[in-house]
Amino acid sequence: MKIGDAVPEDEPAASVVIRLAHIVDALPADFETLRQEARAEGYNFVERLAAGWASGETRFDKDGEAVLAAYIGPELAAIGGLTVDPVIPDALRMRRFYVRKRYRRSGIGRRLVAALLERAAQTGRPVMVNAGPGSVPFWEALGFVSDARDNHTHMLKRG
Repeated sequence: MKIGDAVPEDEPAASVVIRLAHIVDALPADFETLRQEARAEGYNFVERLAAGWASGETRFDKDGEAVLAAYIGPELAAIGGLTVDPVIPDALRMRRFYVRKRYRRSGIGRRLVAALLERAAQTGRPVMVNAGPGSVPFWEALGFVSDARDNHTHMLKRG
């Protein structure tokens, strides 16, 4: 992780500072805690993040890709990434998003998505997401519209 890429966030309602860090060389030291919580909730995509990282298959290092860790204080609160879409190579896909339960509805997920969408906007590529049933309202509130095809559920509506 390159700490030099950490970016302070405006304070949400609870006066908490959200710091984002671009993950480059290794998953965060406290990733295992986040991984265990996701597993306990039945979310397997954090496992897929860990497996893809370990194998080198998905390192979020292609053009337009990134994975960010979100911290509240010293604690890893969320993680999320952006990759080249595996089905539509000219598009990007939001992937491997997980916000720890106690940090949901704090604005951290929105901040994480906003930072990744800033990166995506620089590429001019469309952005897709395969939203789980419980996350559909979250993605739609961020401008994604239903577009169930090509192995995704939503596409970002720009402008």
